[in-house]
Amino acid sequence: MTNQISDFPRPGSAEYNLLFGDSESQAKTLKTWKRLNKYFTIPLYRANILPLFGFGKIFLLLYTKGRKTGKRRIIPVEYRKKDGIIHFVAGRGMKAHWLKNMLANPEDVRIKVGFRKQSISFELLSSIEQKNDLFKWYVTKYPKAAKMLFGWNPKTDDPVTADFTSFSELVEVVKILPK
Repeated sequence: MTNQISDFPRPGSAEYNLLFGDSESQAKTLKTWKRLNKYFTIPLYRANILPLFGFGKIFLLLYTKGRKTGKRRIIPVEYRKKDGIIHFVAGRGMKAHWLKNMLANPEDVRIKVGFRKQSISFELLSSIEQKNDLFKWYVTKYPKAAKMLFGWNPKTDDPVTADFTSFSELVEVVKILPK
């Protein structure tokens, strides 16, 4: 009845396309997200329209300083609060440019959650066990989101017995700490 995480992310999920798709598939997926973010998500979030519709409970805007250009960068990121602390996943792991920017310029990282913009400090979850615990919590609390992101099947997958180690090794998890 249980599936092991070794088959995660599953084909058809957003994470699978980003991590295991051929270079053309990866480029197409990234281009689609960039367009959606540039022309829809970021402008409507910054204009405080998306937070009015509840998107501030799922997405935040992450402001970083480009590590090469020094320009301000903005990216919408899905986040979740566990025990009152914001966490989000870099699905491409250390390949994510926004994560590289955060690490290169940690003093220039800010977030906008809903209508509130704030400076933050952050850390990466360092152990596989911490990531595994977070993913077990995530699939229990948000099974539909987990299905879309990495192919979790709430009808056949069991969060108690699932081993998230392989998936945890592929991604980075950012933990936000208010300044």
